[in-house]
Amino acid sequence: MEVKVLATNVDGTLTDPEYKLSLEAIKYVRILEEKGLPVILVSGNTLCTLKTLQRYIGCSGALVAENGAVVEYKGKLKILGNGMEARKALEKLKEKFGSLIVESWTNPYRYVDIALQRTLEKDKILDVVLGFSGLKLLDSGFAYHLLDKNVDKGKGLKVAVQLMGFRLEEVAVVGDSETDIEMFKVAGLKFALANSPQNLKNIANHVTSKNGGEGFVEATKIILGEKTG
Repeated sequence: MEVKVLATNVDGTLTDPEYKLSLEAIKYVRILEEKGLPVILVSGNTLCTLKTLQRYIGCSGALVAENGAVVEYKGKLKILGNGMEARKALEKLKEKFGSLIVESWTNPYRYVDIALQRTLEKDKILDVVLGFSGLKLLDSGFAYHLLDKNVDKGKGLKVAVQLMGFRLEEVAVVGDSETDIEMFKVAGLKFALANSPQNLKNIANHVTSKNGGEGFVEATKIILGEKTG
């Protein structure tokens, strides 16, 4: 199946661990767009953050925000989950751990997902989250996310691709964390970066030899039929 769309994770895939965008990766986003392959940004971050990023780096695909809970394309907005339990869990966490719970500055702009800085061991957060039957905990490596159990990046990608008029078999995906697993399961072609967890590598068609933006460039070169050496 010919690749007609590329969906990419953002943090750690288009950026380095310090959140700095890879200029070489952005160059290849624009090359893909110039060749008629729209780029979908997929992230645990907010829709407003992705819309700004989309404008400045020059990609035209749909946006999948909040780990699949929020999808937007050409003004059409789809909210796929409910954030009520996440907010209740946040209050419980604050009651139990006080100032050790540090919210992401982006939380006021979120529809569903709640993001927390990684200031505590994951197991301590999970103990509280397990008390909420409709909730799950994700760890992107950059933040913890309290999210509706019925939501994931795979479901968000399905909606995004439908809005754009493509099929999932025509989509290539690039990612590097456990939050990308469901997205990998539904896409036609899957690229895991070199530093990805083993469970993501296991379902990838290709594992790049490099991390971050360099790995993204390596993946796009394969899609475009360019030499990667």
